[in-house]
Amino acid sequence: MQLPRRSLMGLMAAAGAGAALPRALSAAPAPLDLTSPAGRLRHFQMVRGSLDDRLISSWCAARYYAVIEGALTPIFNVHSAVFARHRPITSGAYAGGFEMVSGEIAWFTDIETGKALETWANPFNGKVIKVPMGGLPPSRAFFGPDLELHIARAIPGMTLNHEIMPFVVRGNDVWITERSRTAMQAPGAPKPFRYSESNTFRTSLSALGAKGARHVTSDVNFTNVCSWRPWLEMGDHPGHMMAIGYGQQGASFASIPEPWHAATKQYRPEVHRDPAALLAPVWNAA
Repeated sequence: MQLPRRSLMGLMAAAGAGAALPRALSAAPAPLDLTSPAGRLRHFQMVRGSLDDRLISSWCAARYYAVIEGALTPIFNVHSAVFARHRPITSGAYAGGFEMVSGEIAWFTDIETGKALETWANPFNGKVIKVPMGGLPPSRAFFGPDLELHIARAIPGMTLNHEIMPFVVRGNDVWITERSRTAMQAPGAPKPFRYSESNTFRTSLSALGAKGARHVTSDVNFTNVCSWRPWLEMGDHPGHMMAIGYGQQGASFASIPEPWHAATKQYRPEVHRDPAALLAPVWNAA
């Protein structure tokens, strides 16, 4: 889940909106301002999304492990693509920040073949499990001027802790780390489902400062730790899950790894033909 992408939190038709952007988002700082609230907001938005409302494609390829008494057992892979559009917020509680509408298409895949799993033989309980397919539906979220993430619709029983770490600059390289921790207490469940995620985006000062740049492509290191997913039917079996992977933010559609393309063509061909249409109902409802 890209957080709240993936986790609760996920987790891309170009139309220029430069004239409508607030000064903090439209004025190119020189030299780059990566420490003030306005500077952090501008450059985080360029990395995470865009200063205009073009469709942004991002992807992640990761391996999931079962973690039991400190031992890691590979269980399956996941291939995810998130499509998002963004626009500045000019009024209301989050004025000066930006709105994000995003949707994720994700597939759990076999480690050996790369094919999307419809079922999975769980080695820990001997059950053949039906695997959920397709990812998360489109949703709306807001990044305030302080870069705090706010979900448009509160989810009963869920708590969220989200933070953007101080930007790290070494030479021409810039690293931005986004972390989130969530917990979901479902009615009747003995304990909450917990999901924590860290994404570190790597780009360059020269890309961020390029004349006319509205967004940049970044390489991503991805790690999550989460409770057993309910569909695994692990019950009170000790342990949890962890995923380690890599990807790109603000990438080309063609750069998404082939296992994702193959599964999406097979199971969600309408999304593969037109990813922007996935977001249209939520984006146009604003």
